[in-house]
Amino acid sequence: MFDSYLPQHSTPLKEGRSHPPCPRLKVRRKGMALRTIHLVFAAAAGWLIVSCFFFWTDSSTSDAKGTRTAFGMAKDRLWQIHPAIVRAADVWWQDSTSQNMSEESIATSPVETQANVESASIKDKDSQKSVSKASKYTNNNTESRHIFPGDFDRALDYLFSIIPDEMYLRELLRPVIGTGAEKLRELGLRTRAYKHFFEAWEKLHLVIEDNGNTYVRDDLIPYIRAKFSEQTFPEALHKYETYRHFIAKFSALLFPWTSPYFGDHMSLHASSHHGGRGIVFTAGDNHAAFLLAAIPSLRTLGCELPVEIMYLGDSDLGEDFRAELEALPGVVTRDLSAMVSDEGWRLTGWAGKPFSILFSSFREVILIDADSLFFVNPEVLFEDEDYVRTGALFFKDRMIMPESKKRWLQQILPKPISKQVRQSRMWTGESGHMQESGVVVVDKWTHFVALLLVSRMNGPDRDGDKKAGIVGTYDMVYGDKETFWIGWELAGDTSYAFHPGAAGTMGVIQDPDNFNPTNDLPSSNFDRGLAATVTERHRKMAPGHESDLTICAPQLLHLDRDKRPLWFNGWLYKNKYSPTERTIGEFDVFMEEPKEVLDPGAWQLEENNMCCLSNAATRQFTKEETEWLGELIKMAKMKEN
Repeated sequence: MFDSYLPQHSTPLKEGRSHPPCPRLKVRRKGMALRTIHLVFAAAAGWLIVSCFFFWTDSSTSDAKGTRTAFGMAKDRLWQIHPAIVRAADVWWQDSTSQNMSEESIATSPVETQANVESASIKDKDSQKSVSKASKYTNNNTESRHIFPGDFDRALDYLFSIIPDEMYLRELLRPVIGTGAEKLRELGLRTRAYKHFFEAWEKLHLVIEDNGNTYVRDDLIPYIRAKFSEQTFPEALHKYETYRHFIAKFSALLFPWTSPYFGDHMSLHASSHHGGRGIVFTAGDNHAAFLLAAIPSLRTLGCELPVEIMYLGDSDLGEDFRAELEALPGVVTRDLSAMVSDEGWRLTGWAGKPFSILFSSFREVILIDADSLFFVNPEVLFEDEDYVRTGALFFKDRMIMPESKKRWLQQILPKPISKQVRQSRMWTGESGHMQESGVVVVDKWTHFVALLLVSRMNGPDRDGDKKAGIVGTYDMVYGDKETFWIGWELAGDTSYAFHPGAAGTMGVIQDPDNFNPTNDLPSSNFDRGLAATVTERHRKMAPGHESDLTICAPQLLHLDRDKRPLWFNGWLYKNKYSPTERTIGEFDVFMEEPKEVLDPGAWQLEENNMCCLSNAATRQFTKEETEWLGELIKMAKMKEN
């Protein structure tokens, strides 16, 4: 009963009968033959395509365009014979290459296809021809594997994508006008924009080899010609030259004073990449004697870093002092005035400190004031965990003279304002002094643009003019010291840290009835010598202190993380600011400023900038520290004599 549901060839045979001939048998045999022919042709086509491909890629001396033409002719001929065979071969080739292509082969491709960037070469109708031309150009220039790295196409496409439109271009290149806080804020905004455009330009041109050597390549137009077709090359070239013109004008607008020594900012930046570590001093004739003792003291501590001493022309540091300093091992003097174009303004005094960092030959710099001395090898600062993390290590000033500058910081800093600013003394009102620039540790490769801005703040925008209604940087902060961390913030560079060690002083304990402190800041600058008004104050005691002990001294002592002496400034005199008295002081104990905010404050200002610290616990120097202070005093006296 189920026989009717079976196919004819499945119906059981009745006795004496057989199946009739199947009419589909011949058709099936014919189809199998055709498929066999297709398979043979597909294999032949696949072999031909594979052979042409490997011949094209492996032959470094063959003409890429000619090979590709032969390949296309063979494929076209097969298409005329049997299109299905070519389609089958293409599918097979795509499947096999997608499975076998490794990430390494993609990464090392000389002209990498950009998947995530809107590439002009991809949109180009003749992009395959452009790729062939670029490959030929790269193959013929194989002296370095960094000639045109895979990142080049991405860098070029990105540079083209950020070319500012006409309105934005005019806004960026208009003169920086205004004064005071308004001008500082404008400089911060422009510097942040400049950093963005400069980094894109540098990414395209700067080559860093495996051995650390760095150079700027300026032969990109031939490669751009090879990358694009004849139809699209003019437009690409015009874009590149538009950007080149823009970045040159933008650089000259913001930071034009680097030109005497370096042709552009990229050359200045590249010069430091392989510069290693070193120590930088700034000094004139008045401070040269300090260095003749300070540098040998560093060598005694085991510091073998090279030293560069920056000065501002012959009138600043005489030839005799230069010869004496260069007689010290590892020391060279360099004329900073020959490196900086200060037309329209004058580089002088402590304002030269950020310029000295910037133009030194080192990548990682410890800038040390001439009157600063160390208890330990200063090289330990390069290993400090905060420096390793940020590449910029600053030191805190005394917590003296309460003053809130919150409103001013809000006026100058673009939003959002960083947490570090909001936790600073100047924001909270604990003190109008945040940084002490006697020692600054910087990786200038990492913080190049921030250093450019700090230098400008100490350069053409430094001084004000009351008659003209101009407010300069030094009218808003006390000298160069605050310009470092504020310049970092203005540039949008928040990668910096203040050393956690406390500030303090050292000397001899005094009777609190023998000094008359003041906490008032006269009209002249704090660091230039003050004639303080004598007043008497009743002091609130800090918790845990039974007596009002006082040390009056010009030295500002910085402690390490273990609360031991690290370094100090103010030299070894009882009072370096006194115009008549230049005698070596005595150093029996040291004192750390209290963490509590007192009223009046723990620090009081006396005549001739003598700072008195009271209401803090005193500590004894160790035997080794006492002996080292004795050695420093001997060195200083020898150079005085």
